[in-house]
Amino acid sequence: MASDDRIPVEQLQVGIFVHLDLGWMAHPFSFNSFKIRSADQIHTIRELGLKTVRWSPDRSDAKPVAPGAPADAAADASATAAATAETPALDPAIVAAKQARIQRLAEHRERIARVEKEFVRSAKIVGSLGQTIFSLPDQTLTAATGLVDEMVATLVSSPDLAIHVMSEHPGADDAYSHPLNVSVLAMILARELRLPPELVHIVGMGALFHDIGLAKVPPRIVNNPGPLNKAEREFFEMHCQYGLEIGKKAGLPAGTLKIIYQHHELFDGSGYPAKLKGEAIDLTARIVSLVDAFDSFCNPPNPAQAATPHEALSQMFAQYRNRFDPKLLQLFIRFMGVYPAGTVVTLSNGALGMVIAVDAAHPLQPTVVVYDPDVPKSEAIVLDLAEEAEVNISRAIRPDKLLPMVFDYLSPRRRLSFYFDSGRTADGAPA
Repeated sequence: MASDDRIPVEQLQVGIFVHLDLGWMAHPFSFNSFKIRSADQIHTIRELGLKTVRWSPDRSDAKPVAPGAPADAAADASATAAATAETPALDPAIVAAKQARIQRLAEHRERIARVEKEFVRSAKIVGSLGQTIFSLPDQTLTAATGLVDEMVATLVSSPDLAIHVMSEHPGADDAYSHPLNVSVLAMILARELRLPPELVHIVGMGALFHDIGLAKVPPRIVNNPGPLNKAEREFFEMHCQYGLEIGKKAGLPAGTLKIIYQHHELFDGSGYPAKLKGEAIDLTARIVSLVDAFDSFCNPPNPAQAATPHEALSQMFAQYRNRFDPKLLQLFIRFMGVYPAGTVVTLSNGALGMVIAVDAAHPLQPTVVVYDPDVPKSEAIVLDLAEEAEVNISRAIRPDKLLPMVFDYLSPRRRLSFYFDSGRTADGAPA
């Protein structure tokens, strides 16, 4: 920014967009850059001891006050108070507010770490299922049932629930993220549908094993990033039948088997293997089918073809909604939010960030990690927009549109992994 874009603090007024060249911990505001909205903010900036500040003319609604002419009576009084103070000091209430914000930031970080730790544990269990179902089917069923039981117990007993996107390398293999993603999101959808716990459990078990039949399909077909020819397509579609056979041999429950066989049936009858239509498809399979499609949009075999979560939901509604139960699709979009976890966004103050968690009860006010070059990446600001009345999301943007430094800072995942936060600590107490 040019040097003539610096102005004395005496020339500040409401409507000017300023940049504070201070560490985030050295001032009480949510951001280092923001539009001044009150005379109190001007007073606070003057208390910081700054002689001049940078400002953005193109992002301001007002021009600096002419030298010697106060913006208004309130600003004039603030200027007089600041000029006559022997030792500029922040108001104790302002200091307390900043300390409270810092405490909330620490709590956000602790919650994120706890969720990622639980995700890694679950992912390791899911990873072992595919390796043991043929050799140790009883052990596999016991492990899967135990994991789903734990998740169901948390889901049905938690009034507050948030959906998190995991960090770039939380310690879990990407190969296991799809069944875990589908299981987690499908169980949340079943919960939001207010299904009884036993049906939520069936949804979770079916989602964990829905693609088990792919073990009998050649990897060159399964992992082909391009279109399949007719023979390859027919072979691929056999995985539903193969999965049913494998599941029966392993002793999987009937409800799980139904999901395995029907998870590619579509509401408009265009799915496979039986071309079932509408409510002829079991409700549990309709749930898994929808979530499976969402995760496949976000995490296709070729990452270059991946849709952002925001794009995936938009496409599912605008282009493919006939394929899904309309009630389920609307409910899924509602609790995932307009800007689902994993979406890179521009905030109303011009800041860039990435949605890392969405509260199912308040999907329009997600938690966002914010890019700020003045704050180390390891200490990145995490904002719960439900607590930030003056900031909201303006729009979603594709990660590939970010400058390299911003991309590296926000670290949008090459492949997205989702998990849930019940809002409770490991001992069951509220977080």
